[in-house]
Amino acid sequence: MIVRGLDQNYDWQFGRGLANYKAGIDAVRQNIMTRIKSWKGNCFFALDDCVDYQNFLDKGTKVFLDNDIKRVVLQTDSVIRIDSYSSEITERDFTANMTVTTIYGQIEIEV
Repeated sequence: MIVRGLDQNYDWQFGRGLANYKAGIDAVRQNIMTRIKSWKGNCFFALDDCVDYQNFLDKGTKVFLDNDIKRVVLQTDSVIRIDSYSSEITERDFTANMTVTTIYGQIEIEV
């Protein structure tokens, strides 16, 4: 798998030729992070992809949000399984930590 790299602001990188691309496990990590940070219905060509934050960021819906994030991760290309997952919702913040096994190896994700 090869994807165009993103900078710290999640903008495409240009101007360095092949150095602007990510491959293998780095590409999978970037795809997972991008899909988790994207809201459902926000991408015109994939309206059902990504996380349904609008319906699941409320009291009593953490289980649904966790399940939706796991669904998005498992539907990402090259992902085999989620080995561990934990999340926490505070007053104005959501944090998720997971270990994911891909076809390239195991990676740690923190969102």
